[in-house]
Amino acid sequence: MSDALAARLAALSGAANVIDDAAERAYYAHDIAGPAPYPAHLVVRPPSVDAATACVAAITGAGRALAVRGGGHSYTGGYGPTRPGTVILDMSTLDRVVEIDEADGWVTAEAGCTWATLHDALAAVGRRTPFFGPLSGIVATVGGAASQNAAFFGSARHGPMSASVLGLDVACADGTLLRLGRVGETGFARDFGPDAVGLFLGDCGALGVKLRVTMTLVPVPASVRYASFAFESFGAVIDAQTALAGVDAISESYGFDAETHENLRRAGFTLGERVGALRDVVQAEGGRGSGIAAAVRTATGVRRAVGETRNSLHLVIEGKSEAATAEAHDAIAACAERHGGAGIPDTIPRITRSRPFRPLKALLGPDGEAWLPMHGLLPLSHARAGLQAVEDCLAAHGSEMQALGIRVTRLTTMVGDRLLLEPQFFWPDALSPFHLRAVTDGQRAQFAERPANEAARARVHALRAALGEALAACGATHYQIGTHYPYLERIDPGQRKLIESVKRTLDPKNLMSPGALGL
Repeated sequence: MSDALAARLAALSGAANVIDDAAERAYYAHDIAGPAPYPAHLVVRPPSVDAATACVAAITGAGRALAVRGGGHSYTGGYGPTRPGTVILDMSTLDRVVEIDEADGWVTAEAGCTWATLHDALAAVGRRTPFFGPLSGIVATVGGAASQNAAFFGSARHGPMSASVLGLDVACADGTLLRLGRVGETGFARDFGPDAVGLFLGDCGALGVKLRVTMTLVPVPASVRYASFAFESFGAVIDAQTALAGVDAISESYGFDAETHENLRRAGFTLGERVGALRDVVQAEGGRGSGIAAAVRTATGVRRAVGETRNSLHLVIEGKSEAATAEAHDAIAACAERHGGAGIPDTIPRITRSRPFRPLKALLGPDGEAWLPMHGLLPLSHARAGLQAVEDCLAAHGSEMQALGIRVTRLTTMVGDRLLLEPQFFWPDALSPFHLRAVTDGQRAQFAERPANEAARARVHALRAALGEALAACGATHYQIGTHYPYLERIDPGQRKLIESVKRTLDPKNLMSPGALGL
């Protein structure tokens, strides 16, 4: 370690927690979308909240820019250095569940705690957070979700991550520690006066470094049911989803198009994965008889749910009793059928919920293709228009996409009173340094020697930007804004002035995640 800053960070965090190897610094500057403009100057992994706060002050005091990395599965340049000399703060060592308060209903976790770790700790006391993680929760962290926002498990009923947060501990650029949402030492009240917590949610780290996150708790539901329906068109899936929006019993609601089902069929399940999934169903169902029966239904439904279905909608229904979920299930099924849905085996939501945070396999396509998603959050009244805008944009480039081997799937997720529409690109390309670390051993062995395909990659990035513009014209907003989605130019001028003023106050030299949010 040659420079004074590296020596100072080593003194604060330990020499083993400061990385200056060139290959490692280049790796840390990659996310799913590719490399950042610059490699990291250094990477530091602080072992404690106090060390993290001191490291922030040391980095900015040396005039260096700072970016914050959680689980590392961003696809919008959320932590990639946008200027030379940037230091990446890797939060993976801050991974503890700090406190569970069952009486007052809250949990505090360090920012690098994964959703899988938090879920297991809360399951032991029969609790969970209302939103309880993205599908990537085996690696995604609570701090990353607080900075980027996130949705999936619990989102149809409870909304995104930001709606479940009660308080934050945040390090400012000068090393000041803000304890937001805390009322004395007795608890948390985010609604006590102006919502200071909300300013730091979804900020992509541009306003401060999340160190601890406190979220509200709810009981694990007494009864859970599942429902899946097939539809002739993906538009009909969206119609059914929007019609079911606001049904309190629905915890998750997500749709797959025909291309997604084809991907699932082609990817298949290894024997070990099938056995593991059925074992998870048995354990999750509780009770030996009911668990085995559910596993048998799941096993016999795999082919129909994955291989023979075109467009589908999958729902998780929760309630305080078996009678309540049964009644809700019948009403939900009637609504889906009115919109053209036909009941199919509930294999997909049942397996997904039986073990929410599985090892990630979907970072590549079924034949090892590169994968790059984008999304838009649409008001319900604009959901169909958003889908049509996506279809029109892709159709205009259809022949070029076919020539380059580019495919697109479409997924939807209900997030409270909005629909998240997520086109996902797949194309043949080489594995990046990110992929070589993050994919499964089998995928790495099979696809590591794939040649680069720069023409297809460039076209995908251009198409992703074009889809963003098309969705914005339909009123879409975004999570995980990073450096990809436009933000400042789309908000009200008064709000923009406020955000820019807060940034100048907290980070006058613009050293905290410069470029994020367009700041």
